[in-house]
Amino acid sequence: MIDQVMGIIGCQVLEDEMAYVVANDPEVRHVLVIDSTQERTMAGKVQRMAPDKKVSLFDEQFDIKQFQLTPGLNVIVWVKSIGLHQSPPMLREEVSRSIARIEPLAKSILIFYGQCGNAFRNMEIFCKGVKVPVTILKDKDGAPIDDCYGTVLGGRDEYRAFLIKQPGPSFVLNTMWLANWRHFMQEMQMLHDPNDVEEAKTVFQYMDYKRTVGLNTGLVSDPVFQKQLQEFATIFGLEIENHDCTLRIVDSSYNEAKRCAMMEL
Repeated sequence: MIDQVMGIIGCQVLEDEMAYVVANDPEVRHVLVIDSTQERTMAGKVQRMAPDKKVSLFDEQFDIKQFQLTPGLNVIVWVKSIGLHQSPPMLREEVSRSIARIEPLAKSILIFYGQCGNAFRNMEIFCKGVKVPVTILKDKDGAPIDDCYGTVLGGRDEYRAFLIKQPGPSFVLNTMWLANWRHFMQEMQMLHDPNDVEEAKTVFQYMDYKRTVGLNTGLVSDPVFQKQLQEFATIFGLEIENHDCTLRIVDSSYNEAKRCAMMEL
């Protein structure tokens, strides 16, 4: 059986969705995780979701020669810190460098991001010189989605409809934000000390947040999701909306990138 390699480079905010697509693909034999985050939880999630798969963990100092491939489909998943969103040009450059590092092995690469402040606008220019197909998360019309929230809401139209229906300023949280909001707020410069939420409360009052919306994809057990959402709402004195979401975009985008990787088989 031939070794075939697909690359995924994405934000830790969508870590649960990345873990889901590789863990639930029966053709994936080996998941090679490069984890650039403080939490370093990706490899463990994949292993718990798919104990039959081989999972290897590396940091950013890896040597590509360390990658011992398994016959069949191998997926390299590079998880990037949320802090890169502080600068879209820096995010774009970091992802570009990561593409260059795994390109010698990969047959296709999926950018697990939305446009994220136009960091990935003009994909043709962004991918210039890359010798393998590079795809990005897209909605049903084939257009790049806006950001991580648009990914699970279902696309650009669904995202806009969601925002229009909000009765006022709302703080939106997906599963990774709910699990890691203290550190994420620190990375996004809403908190200096993750154990002192008074700064964030001041920001919330200034922004006039009255409610929090939990984007529920079903990737976290409902009791855990509801408990985390309630705890967050209680700390900040917010009303709760539980919004059911979809994995349609991550499934279709992953399958597109996989088809590109498998074309030579």
